[in-house]
Amino acid sequence: MEDYTGKYKGEQVEVALFGGEYQEGVLTAYCYVDEVAHIELNGHILVPLQNIASLHCSSRCDAQQNEDWPPRGLLDDEGPRDEPE
Repeated sequence: MEDYTGKYKGEQVEVALFGGEYQEGVLTAYCYVDEVAHIELNGHILVPLQNIASLHCSSRCDAQQNEDWPPRGLLDDEGPRDEPE
């Protein structure tokens, strides 16, 4: 199994926490504090992995700025965009 602990270090990320809160910052470390895995943002914000619902690496996102999510064509109710109506 590949080790991803350092793969996104130095990248801009958005962390969605359980409960609806978000944290944004640069991923600076992956570490253990009292045997609990954490990620560190901006060199000082520690977030336990057990509190993270999802992590999005925004610096590697292909979407253009101000474009809605999800990208066109990913919604189930959308038809193909290539054919004129």
